[in-house]
Amino acid sequence: MTTFHFVESIGKKNAVASLEDNLKGFLDWSFLHVGGFINVEIPTSGLQGSSFHQLKAVSDPSQKMKLWEAPRKDWVYETGVSYNSTNPIAISGISLNGVFLPAPTGSGAYAYNINYPLGRIEFSSNVSATSNVSLEYSYRYVQTYKANESLWWKELQSDTYNPANFKPSGDYSITANHRIQLPAIIIETVSRTVLTPRELGTAQNIILQDVLLHIFAQNINQRNILTETLLLQKDKTLNLYDISNIISDTKYPLNRNGSINPSGLTYPELCSEYRSNSCCIKNSSISETNQLTSSLYNSIVRWSIEIFP
Repeated sequence: MTTFHFVESIGKKNAVASLEDNLKGFLDWSFLHVGGFINVEIPTSGLQGSSFHQLKAVSDPSQKMKLWEAPRKDWVYETGVSYNSTNPIAISGISLNGVFLPAPTGSGAYAYNINYPLGRIEFSSNVSATSNVSLEYSYRYVQTYKANESLWWKELQSDTYNPANFKPSGDYSITANHRIQLPAIIIETVSRTVLTPRELGTAQNIILQDVLLHIFAQNINQRNILTETLLLQKDKTLNLYDISNIISDTKYPLNRNGSINPSGLTYPELCSEYRSNSCCIKNSSISETNQLTSSLYNSIVRWSIEIFP
């Protein structure tokens, strides 16, 4: 009678606080299962005679390690994914001047870390900028971001499918953690939450929460396809996982340095083993469609979500 109810700890993320994290996990996993990944092999071919397997040295004032990045970031780390009998490439290692260094940590004098979200190899020792560094990997076709972690100085990066633009100037002079590559979806929890009683005889409530999904794309077809994909999720039911318990049990998929956590679980496993609530996308609507520039298209899909205790 004298303390909070439904609050276990001051540092624990409850349903609304962890909603953006859960929705990102859902979108990332779901896009992969409808073919939302691009495999990069050695050598690469196709789009503009691409060389997406080749990495380039970059600088990041926040890092002491020697960094090499690919043109596209957000590399796929999930297992158990297949689309039309095709699987994302699991990174087996990198080639440094023709010498194969096995993943995930390298060997000999050239130890490294693979940062999957930023699409980079982080060497612990110096590697000459004239070296030839390459690898086979898969990257996400659609990048997703949480508004609660996307600082305002993030920059939209265009024309990332042209390897001629992959050089340490222009967009690429901005560090990878501040770049958003297109197409992309930014998940924003609206600052309005409503509680409605669940049933008589209990203090539990159903939480009504709106979420805005900001879609940015380089052409109208990309935008329209993603808009319709999100719009069609009306009546979709999701299990929400408990982030605080996942962290305490070290079951998160990626470590803080972007590497794969060996004890981490996949999205379906997290929803099953760490389920805290369930939710339903009660309504889905298009709030806006815009053409911001000749090569930047935007739309906003609003999800009205019911979160059940």
